[in-house]
Amino acid sequence: MSATIVVVDDDPLTLTLVERTLRAGGYRVWTASRAEEARQLLQDLAGAVDLVLTDIAMPGGLGTDLARQIGTTQRWVRVLLMTSYTKEDLERQGLEVPEAHLLRKPFAPARLLGRIREALAT
Repeated sequence: MSATIVVVDDDPLTLTLVERTLRAGGYRVWTASRAEEARQLLQDLAGAVDLVLTDIAMPGGLGTDLARQIGTTQRWVRVLLMTSYTKEDLERQGLEVPEAHLLRKPFAPARLLGRIREALAT
């Protein structure tokens, strides 16, 4: 059985490319362009989500805040954060994200699929 992934990104192009790559990789994919939409999807899918792949910086909320909320309400859901920010940019914003939970943009489809497999295996 393939994993169910929620992808959250406010950039429509990124969202479409990630969705297509993950579907081609055999995953079930739901998309959201804002953190609020992702929260609603997680509620609607009631425990069926295996992983959330979210951009860090989005209008209406940070992906890190979404990840913290998931960690307290749906502990079984894995979270992978994506960003084009450098480590220094993140630190200047007061955000500490372990490299194991981070996917740097831009990324090739093979890199995306590899990081998803790693995240799901942990």
